[in-house]
Amino acid sequence: MKRIQAFLTNKNMLLRMILSYLMVGLLVIVMLTFVIASKVSGDLTEEINRSADTAIEQSYNTASIVLSSTFDNFGSVFGSADIQVGFYDEDFDTSTLGRIGNKLYALSASNPLVHSIYLLNSQRKLAFSSLSTVRDFDEFYDRGALALLENLQPNRSGIFTPRHIHYAIDGKGDDRNLISVVLPNAIGQATNGALVLNLDQRTLQSMVMNGSESGLFQSMILNKQGIVITHTNAEKINTNVAEQLFVRKISASASPKGTFQFKEEGRTYRVTYMKSDSLGWTFIGMIDYEQLLGKVQEMKRFILGVTGGMLVAVFLIGGFFTRWIYAPIHRLMTYVHHSPLGAKGRQGGSELDLLGNTFHYLENKIRDLQWHVTEYQSAKRSEVIRLLLTGACSQEREMRKKLAGVRIEFTDPCFAVAVLKLDHFRTLQETYTQADIDLFKYAVANIADELASSRVYCICFDSGADEVSLIANFPEDAWRDQDIAAMSSNIQAKISEFLRLSVTVAVGPNVSQLAEVKRSWAAARNELRYRLVYGTGSYLRPDVEENRESRSDHLMASAEKLILDQLKLGDLNKVRDAVEQYMGLIRSVPFDELMLALMQLLLSTAKAAKTMVGSDQFSSRMDIGTLMEQLGTWETLEEIEGWYMRLCEQAVRLRDRQAQHKNKWIVDNILAYLHAHYADPGLTIDQLVEVGGLSLNYTRKLFKDMTGQTITAYLSDYRFAKAQKLLVETDLPANRVGELVGFDNANYFYVSFKKHSGKSPDHYRKQHKFSANEHEQAASDV
Repeated sequence: MKRIQAFLTNKNMLLRMILSYLMVGLLVIVMLTFVIASKVSGDLTEEINRSADTAIEQSYNTASIVLSSTFDNFGSVFGSADIQVGFYDEDFDTSTLGRIGNKLYALSASNPLVHSIYLLNSQRKLAFSSLSTVRDFDEFYDRGALALLENLQPNRSGIFTPRHIHYAIDGKGDDRNLISVVLPNAIGQATNGALVLNLDQRTLQSMVMNGSESGLFQSMILNKQGIVITHTNAEKINTNVAEQLFVRKISASASPKGTFQFKEEGRTYRVTYMKSDSLGWTFIGMIDYEQLLGKVQEMKRFILGVTGGMLVAVFLIGGFFTRWIYAPIHRLMTYVHHSPLGAKGRQGGSELDLLGNTFHYLENKIRDLQWHVTEYQSAKRSEVIRLLLTGACSQEREMRKKLAGVRIEFTDPCFAVAVLKLDHFRTLQETYTQADIDLFKYAVANIADELASSRVYCICFDSGADEVSLIANFPEDAWRDQDIAAMSSNIQAKISEFLRLSVTVAVGPNVSQLAEVKRSWAAARNELRYRLVYGTGSYLRPDVEENRESRSDHLMASAEKLILDQLKLGDLNKVRDAVEQYMGLIRSVPFDELMLALMQLLLSTAKAAKTMVGSDQFSSRMDIGTLMEQLGTWETLEEIEGWYMRLCEQAVRLRDRQAQHKNKWIVDNILAYLHAHYADPGLTIDQLVEVGGLSLNYTRKLFKDMTGQTITAYLSDYRFAKAQKLLVETDLPANRVGELVGFDNANYFYVSFKKHSGKSPDHYRKQHKFSANEHEQAASDV
């Protein structure tokens, strides 16, 4: 009893409000009952009609918005690099397969309406799925999706196809209704695959039919073929109702929406429909009037029986509760009105406006105060950490006092600094805004702090554009190297799992004084440079630089010369082997020496390339300033090696293209000179070689490569062709013909001509003139 009395005393205002709500509710009920009792049948019917129309319109709008946005969203993703590589890549490695699978899984998880996403590569017969790993078509569990791909017409997409699935993935069965959207990847009329988006019919029904499950009202969606997409009765999904009376009437109507009544088996129904041209669906709501009005008559008799008594009670008690609740509120408003705070809220016209404006003013003042305190603490904390890392504060007692002022207290004697560097930062900057990158770094700091703080006391903070640092404080010999390595590996794994990011971790040496924290931090940052050697996602120990050895200048120069010699010869395979050997040599050298070797190689390569191609043709690509700037953007030696080979390939390709044009020009000049001077008996190979300006052997090889004949054979063939023409077209003596084509010895001409043509000059002339006469006689006879 005492507890009840205490509740009534302490919650007096709450009790008054609850009773007030009850009285107001009773008053509303009484008023509604009088209205319902007088016109319950007509009004309720109209209300149900409006509800049906509204429900159908909401279903229509919801489906249009949800499906259109889903289709547009995934249509825009269709052209991304990770999706397109699934259609066109020739050799899928493990990294590519994982990237495509992760992309499909991320897209599927981003929308609750999506059940699954398939990427079907019809060229390679591969099926990528957000539900499983990549599989061949023969092993793919969803045969219905493959059937959609087979029946797909090129350059047609966006078709919403209802279907039922029943299959098992890794022993786990799945039985449900889906709506599939097929986005084909086609070149002209040829389709080389498709992106299949599977929408869950149950989820779609829950979204578009929300509030339409009443027994008095049936709601459904049909496609153009009359197949049920969603229905308040789940058993009717995927059934064909095209032949039912109301469906035929809707199909015959040219109006996009409307209502009508029809009778079937002695019962009257009212139908509301809307047609969606973009989806190809019809939204239908149907009311059974007989069932509706039967319930109304039962309600009417009950309502009229209780209305009278309730109306009297509500009016009597309502006045009492109004005064009971308003009195304390009025006293509060009177106090505020006469207080200094009341002046801040006198802009309102009513007493409630006065209270609202006053409390709003107080809320803003408190929020401003909290914001200033937070900003001050954050800025002060960053400044104190900066002083610690730079060693600007030399007195340890003063430094500890400053740290305590921002709630950082180091109680143990040993310290170590770990630096977490975001990998592929240039890609992150191209993909995300700075605000997003700051959120990533904040999340990285939280993960590192949560995992490390379970072992030691630590603080995490943003220490640069792509870095997050962690200062650990621990007892002497309490955190060994293997513990640090295990903790770093765990941090990297969790960041990869939750953020899909890769980080490289470097840990500075353990130090025993607060003033030496800057040395541990500087050492960790220095170690991070060796990410270039060990790769992204690596863990860099404090002794990473101790065992590295310099290479002799002679050895490096020999390796560099081997690359440049093969580059000048244009043998890219040997260039690649030489580059791999060079990279192997510099992997074990100190970082500064490594970078110096790379810069020296680039400088020598730029000079060699400009010599091969010409400075004007290659100046923009091999500008040393540009090369040095690009060198600093790569994060691993493998990336640098690939980039360097691309530069070599460009140089060789341009050199070969120029050489081909030059060789053709030389051969064309030789041919022109030969055609102009073939009648000169003194024409020699040496003269033709002088025209080309090259050596004798190279000119002969170049001429044969371009024409398929030696110079001597070509000159001989050309002279005999001219001689044959003169023998047929003129009556000049054979010896004169020989002189005109460059033979100053008639006997030699006779012998050479017979050897070349198989006939003597006179025999050749007679045979061809006889053949010409026969052709003329035959033509005249015709």
